[in-house]
Amino acid sequence: MSNPITVRKFAGYALVASVINSIIFLIAKSADATMVVNQGGSRSISLVMVFGATLLGLVVAAYVANLIGKKSQGFMKNSPLIGLLFGIVTAAAPFTASDDSKTAIALASNHVVAGIVWYFGSKRSN
Repeated sequence: MSNPITVRKFAGYALVASVINSIIFLIAKSADATMVVNQGGSRSISLVMVFGATLLGLVVAAYVANLIGKKSQGFMKNSPLIGLLFGIVTAAAPFTASDDSKTAIALASNHVVAGIVWYFGSKRSN
């Protein structure tokens, strides 16, 4: 069985992803992205939301991956790739939720960044 992810150590990687995604947000806003998504109503995305969702989402994912890894022998070995693929596949969602292509590209980039950081961070945090 692979080693579990050390959530405390992984939190550092999640913080890096949060900073990168915040920079992407600021670049998108400076390029006049609306940062508005339509999911059951119009909602404006803020810098705090991007930072918090990235940080909290990745840390919670590491914790949940550890719980699943206790029940499934091979899960921890495959979790870096699963997270990377999840980040890439979910990058399509912003294109369906935003009418603004700049916003969609920025938010999709956030998903990809989170997936890449998950891949490397989860491998190095066990």
